[in-house]
Amino acid sequence: MAHAMKRSSAVRTAVAGTVVLLAAAALPATPAASAPAGATRPAQHVIMFDFDGFDPRFLQGRYADLAELPNLRALIADGSFGVADGSYSSYSNSSRTTTATGAYPAVHRNTGYYYNHESDRGVSQERYIEPGVETIAQSLKRQDRTSAYLQWYAVQNYGATYGDPAALYTQPGGTCETRADQAIALLRGEAVNSGGTMVDPVAIPDLITVYCDDVDGVLHDGGFSDPALPAALTRVDAQIGRVRDAAREAGVLDRTAFVVTADHGAREWTVPLLPEVLDRLSGTGFEVQVISSSGGVPAPTSEIVVVASPRTADITLRGRADTPENARRIARIIRDVPGIAAVRDERELRRLGASDKLGDLVVEPVEPYHLSTLADGAPRASHGALPEARVPMVLSGAGIRRGVPLRNVGLVDVAATVSALLGVQPPANSQGHVMRGAVKRS
Repeated sequence: MAHAMKRSSAVRTAVAGTVVLLAAAALPATPAASAPAGATRPAQHVIMFDFDGFDPRFLQGRYADLAELPNLRALIADGSFGVADGSYSSYSNSSRTTTATGAYPAVHRNTGYYYNHESDRGVSQERYIEPGVETIAQSLKRQDRTSAYLQWYAVQNYGATYGDPAALYTQPGGTCETRADQAIALLRGEAVNSGGTMVDPVAIPDLITVYCDDVDGVLHDGGFSDPALPAALTRVDAQIGRVRDAAREAGVLDRTAFVVTADHGAREWTVPLLPEVLDRLSGTGFEVQVISSSGGVPAPTSEIVVVASPRTADITLRGRADTPENARRIARIIRDVPGIAAVRDERELRRLGASDKLGDLVVEPVEPYHLSTLADGAPRASHGALPEARVPMVLSGAGIRRGVPLRNVGLVDVAATVSALLGVQPPANSQGHVMRGAVKRS
């Protein structure tokens, strides 16, 4: 992931150890990411759409003909576009927390699909941010700016709460249309339901973030060939047009910037590879156990603990197996399995800015292999591996230059860029940078 590598010095400092990590988390934002005190704001409002699982190939490449996406393409034509780096592992909660904090998982430590030593249990995804690491919701509220997060759960209880008009969290459920309905209501100055409380905004929030998971749900169920996928793509695209129309009717369109991105892409899988991996591991002489990511507990005698999902397998070594020599040996054994794309060791994980909660090794298969035992052959799509850590990045509207390709950008840069558009400082722990090529200087 080239974007993370370019900032590897900061990441290495953050993951060198627990004490250093906490010190790094307390560092102020880098000067490059800061807005000068008293700076004017290029945009009065920012509206961000976060489309879960929206692979960049829906816009260019293999799947670009599935849906026309006229509203998203109109934003691109009037603004800036690129394919951005996500974060590793490319699971939703961890990736979205990177967007929310402007920091890599090495700092915010939200982690997915791993064995937790402290609880002695497998973990799928979690709602966790390292204490002291600030979110965009906390940062904006601290600087007297208002915001609303429409099912954008990464900041729930991390700056945004039900019923708080200054940093409003809502969870209307339903489809993308339901969340867009609330954005339209806020633009019209109408009350919205926030956890059972009707909240009447004093003014249009400075930042409105709309989360949509329509596309991700279809991909998980039926992959890229699912007949429901074109309709899901069309539905989320339509909400951009509806919200833009509402901003126009409210008289704020020319003062509003739009950001459209995702948490991860996806890869299809049909062929099980986990049985072969486990067979090779059993030949090491160590006791191997696969535990469920939804709270599975390993036996005390287990020496190789595996938390497997379709696109990654997290491997933790314990007891006799827990030596650097064994880690290297086991990595070589797994790399020899046909269909394995990568075995990432501790050094590689640090280079990627990954959380230190991950195990000794993380295994990734080649598409269409998967690291589970499901063998019905039906196509499905998932994420977690490095190839899925690529997402679309679209900036358009107030304060955005037209026709500037976005290069060497990532989810880690979103918080700093949104902050710059609103003329405020980024979150205190942000490692990202303003996408300056696309953002007009105030």
